Amino acid sequence: MSTNELLKIAREFRKTLRPQDKETFETSSYNDVLQDVNDIQSQRELTKTMINMKRIQPFLIGMVNLEKILVAIKFQQVSDVMACVWGSIRFLLKTTNLTEREIDNLLDAYEKLGDKIPPLYEYAPLFIGFTESELCLVHIYRDVSTFHQNSYKLFSLRSSLCLKLYKPTWKALNDTIKHLEDSLERHGQFIQDHGSPFRNPLASLDIGSELLFEESEPYTTQNWGRLSLELHNYDDSVIKHQDDFGEKENLKKEEMKTKVLEWISASKETNSLHKRFQDTRICPDTGRWLFKKYSEVTDWMNEDLPPESAIWLHGSRGYGKTILASIIIDELHSRKNRKAIDSESKIYYFYCQEADADHRTHLGILKGILYQMVDTNDYLLPYCADKAESGGSTTLAHVDVAQALIEAFFEYNSRQYVVIDGLDECETGEEMRKIANFFMKQVSKCDNDIKQGQLRVLFMSQKTPELEKDHVMPEEDGRIQLKSTDNAEDIRAYVKARIPEFSKTRGTRSGFNLSEADEDQIVSIVCGRSEEMFLYAHLAIEYLLQQPTKGRLLQKAKGEMLPETLRQIYEKLLGAVRDELLQLEDGEEHWKMAKLLLGWLVCAKRPLKWNEMQSILSYEPERQKVDFDNEMLRQEAEKYLGSLVHILDGGHIRIIHSTARRYIVNNAHINAQETQCQLTVLCLRYLCLLTTSDLDPNEEEHLKKVRHGWFAFQDYACSQWHSHVDTVIKACKDLFCSSTYNGQHTESFGSALQNFIDTHREYLTTELHSDLARDLPAELKEYSGLSFYDNLCLLWNHIYTHQKSAYDIRNTVGIARIEAALLRNRSTLETLTPASQAVNNDTIADYYGPNLFKCKRVLCKFFYIGYEKKDDREAHNSRHDRPYQCPAQCNLAPLGFSNKKDWERHMRHYHPHLSEGPSIFEALRHRTGPTEFKCSLCGKQFTRKITLQGHERSHFGERPYKCSHEGCTKAFARLNDCQRHWKIHSRRQGR
Repeated sequence: MSTNELLKIAREFRKTLRPQDKETFETSSYNDVLQDVNDIQSQRELTKTMINMKRIQPFLIGMVNLEKILVAIKFQQVSDVMACVWGSIRFLLKTTNLTEREIDNLLDAYEKLGDKIPPLYEYAPLFIGFTESELCLVHIYRDVSTFHQNSYKLFSLRSSLCLKLYKPTWKALNDTIKHLEDSLERHGQFIQDHGSPFRNPLASLDIGSELLFEESEPYTTQNWGRLSLELHNYDDSVIKHQDDFGEKENLKKEEMKTKVLEWISASKETNSLHKRFQDTRICPDTGRWLFKKYSEVTDWMNEDLPPESAIWLHGSRGYGKTILASIIIDELHSRKNRKAIDSESKIYYFYCQEADADHRTHLGILKGILYQMVDTNDYLLPYCADKAESGGSTTLAHVDVAQALIEAFFEYNSRQYVVIDGLDECETGEEMRKIANFFMKQVSKCDNDIKQGQLRVLFMSQKTPELEKDHVMPEEDGRIQLKSTDNAEDIRAYVKARIPEFSKTRGTRSGFNLSEADEDQIVSIVCGRSEEMFLYAHLAIEYLLQQPTKGRLLQKAKGEMLPETLRQIYEKLLGAVRDELLQLEDGEEHWKMAKLLLGWLVCAKRPLKWNEMQSILSYEPERQKVDFDNEMLRQEAEKYLGSLVHILDGGHIRIIHSTARRYIVNNAHINAQETQCQLTVLCLRYLCLLTTSDLDPNEEEHLKKVRHGWFAFQDYACSQWHSHVDTVIKACKDLFCSSTYNGQHTESFGSALQNFIDTHREYLTTELHSDLARDLPAELKEYSGLSFYDNLCLLWNHIYTHQKSAYDIRNTVGIARIEAALLRNRSTLETLTPASQAVNNDTIADYYGPNLFKCKRVLCKFFYIGYEKKDDREAHNSRHDRPYQCPAQCNLAPLGFSNKKDWERHMRHYHPHLSEGPSIFEALRHRTGPTEFKCSLCGKQFTRKITLQGHERSHFGERPYKCSHEGCTKAFARLNDCQRHWKIHSRRQGR
């Protein structure tokens, strides 16, 4: 390695500079630095804010030594490479001089590094006589450049962003500074150990002076050879030191990233949804018309200064907008890879999903975008980690925190694209407006304050009144109405691509043996009926594929026979599933099974996994027995659920489209009220099974029941039973009061209710809640004529009382006997592994899923999601011990808050009607000893952090609290000192 490497290092550094800084880094000299230091000192003397600038002196001496030795060895580009050093110092001093803390930390760093740089010029004969030793100079220059590059990257940010990032970023940089200290010390030690025969301690540092040193005994060939070997070993040790540090830093970053991503706790379905939409695009040219017909989209992607930084594509329901969104996302990645757009561009996306609680709220969308930001950008990790650690909650629960972090990424990235699909599928119109308003404000801020096009947002949705009336969406020039004729060729290509499926064996049926004319007819009819609805074309093909014979197929393919509306086609699809299942042996049983599964999927209180649905099927309420081995379905879910669902990774089941949910129930085949009542009965009876099983003292028999899957339904039943009872009361009255059902539901529900109360009566609340004592709910009174009314009132009083209790009580099952059974079952299950044998070849994972270690708090999603490892579950449980809990039935903060400040902020933002008045919460854990906060500058200790902060301000002369009294110019480092001073004015005015 030669000194030419110095020039390479300097040039690589200069590539990262802003245009306005390049001249400083190309022309600066040592004298320029001295002038700047003198100017800063003079300015501070005038303002009486003197600071110890001498701390930079060792570093400056070290760099003068470096420059002098480069001249001595006749390096040709001395001024070029050293200008990068002098320019860095000048830039950093001028930038940090604006704030006391920043320049103080910078001078500390320079002092630490400077103390490790040896007096290089004293060893000039070594570098002149043994040219290989120039390697030491290269390593020293690289370490100095590393510090300057890291510092420049921070302080060259926009001042507002630098202010946000400074504290956590500089704190993280301290490890690098310590590494560079050690590295410089290593270089110095080698030079001092092997250069002592050449050293001239009287060598002058005056640039341009003659090189003088005492004569030393000449090195023999043997000595030079040994020195060359030592130099080689030194070089290896330097490289290893750098590699070890790099590996350690990478590991630390990965650990930090993992913690931050866990804190964000965004939905894990975003990637699998995108993969699903990619797989749906079976035609390679699907959606390409979008980039040809609408210049607004291509300009939004390509132009350095796009006419509109935010655009809104809207079309009718079923148009295929989500597929178009996935095409845009992939096109952005493609253009980035081939450098058609800025290769540093960041691309973020989110698919709103009406049926998924994590994909339909303002916070859920922000978390999804933030997750991708953190996952693809390491520089802001310390800032995010700092927010996570100081937020008071183990999961991101505040919209304002999420927004603040996202804003920082928007400000940091040079260009970013955000694609949000399905905005109209948000939970409420208010949620739609909030998310649109936030991103539009960010676009405006970036366009006006930073650079037009730095942030580009694309919304995809239906055109809804909620989005239009408040003028939160892009203006007319940024709105694109997708026309009915735009996707006609895509629909035709898609239908043609599906035609070969009619010749393949499908399920229990062989191919249809169609002629070319038959195929053309199907294409023509389906495309004609579809109009602009891609969804209709897909469902129509699925419907036709389910026909039993060629004759039926051709008959249904006629224009007048093919369903016209989505409602009709969903009905027909259900009918087709029914017809196919009825052809099987015991077909009626198969169809009954399919109706159960589809009904449960839609009516469940949270998304069910396939193994959970299997657990319901394996439970026999009348016999109070679970038989996974004999009753679980051994076929894939698609056999029973047909084309109406998608099966995602991990057994997650999703309805094919948001429109399907409302049509699956309340049709000729499935009744929503009956399904809700059935699930309620199942929960009540199953909970009786849990408590009676817990009475068995035989541990061996209990373990056998665990292995046989008896308790696979307990997570759902224990956490949702009261919600199902509530639904029966509010939405299922017709089942019991209408003559249509002949009392069958009255009997089944009444019997289950009686059994539940008989089993748990001693654990139910008998004292009537004060709210119910005044007046029972109108919905409940409507059941007064039914035989189970008294039991229903008793149970409802217990549920109501439980739900009105403190948060920690609401976070339990609600019945102590059931909870005890749950904990015992889980304890036994945790002695097994997912791979453990259940019955024969079935494993525990087949019955219970892969995560056996679960949270005991029913309002936490990890109550049913769980963890693979016990340590992870225990770490999670410890986070629940938070002194301040949300008093509302709120899922945004299931873990509570560790300090009152964060709790109050949550209450102000989400429950303002509850935020007034004194706190009704007490800390769960009290301080057991004095907490000490130590000043990093003088070592003085304080018992309160706020006192420490005020004390530290006094070190730097910071006085942020100014007296508000007219004519008074005094300012203070501490708020209480300012308030005490203000009282003087008040007393004077009162005289």
